[in-house]
Amino acid sequence: MCHSTVDDSAASGIGARLDGHPNRTLDPGLIISLSPHFDDKADLRSQLASWGPGFYDPYWNHDGISAPVLIPPAYGLRDVALETYTGEGPVSYWNAYVAVTQMGGQGTFVSEELGIDIQNDPDLVTPKLPALREYQFTLMPPEADPTSYDGVAALRGELLFTTTAGCVGCHSGTGFTDAPTLHTAAEVGQSPAYAERGTTGMYRATPLRGVSSHPPYFHDGSAGTLDEVVAHYDAQFTLGLSVTDKADLVAYLSSL
Repeated sequence: MCHSTVDDSAASGIGARLDGHPNRTLDPGLIISLSPHFDDKADLRSQLASWGPGFYDPYWNHDGISAPVLIPPAYGLRDVALETYTGEGPVSYWNAYVAVTQMGGQGTFVSEELGIDIQNDPDLVTPKLPALREYQFTLMPPEADPTSYDGVAALRGELLFTTTAGCVGCHSGTGFTDAPTLHTAAEVGQSPAYAERGTTGMYRATPLRGVSSHPPYFHDGSAGTLDEVVAHYDAQFTLGLSVTDKADLVAYLSSL
């Protein structure tokens, strides 16, 4: 539901399934709020309904804080050490967490850091995790549309990415992320609020393959475009990029 959409090949919202793509039109909070469980809990129902399409809060039912994050892509993870925004663990960790603590699956998930101890016998979730992981590892990022960016500018942007702008320091390797290295909120200029709710208190550098296909950006969707992403880091790291430099970086990101 959250990590699959369609290619609109038949009509808007109708087409071939695209597994691994974030479903940014899905409104999980609104769907959950329609449960009769919330008939006498108006405040909680209002919180859920306020999340909006493409957002979900995976900690809300544990800590009572309503601060949803963007549903991320689930493709291109074979070469990515940590799957979540805050780097709690690999993809199977998150699959287990979601299946047991969010979807009510009959499984086992124990985390002292999060204060969660859910154990079921038989555990119907854990045996399925390896096959699910292998399937997810087959999901590749979408190829960039070559007509959507200036190829010459992208070449200049690649040079900036690996030199002057220093982006490659965090977005390295085939996955364009330095995970399992994690970064403090202050280092990357993000609010620490979401990270503090997890187990690491830090953020993982987002993989960049197919990045142009899933705006907005950052865990909270605070950057609507790649231009805003580049402007954010130009200010955060005092890079002094020119207008042309920023446009070239956006062209390169659009090519990935």
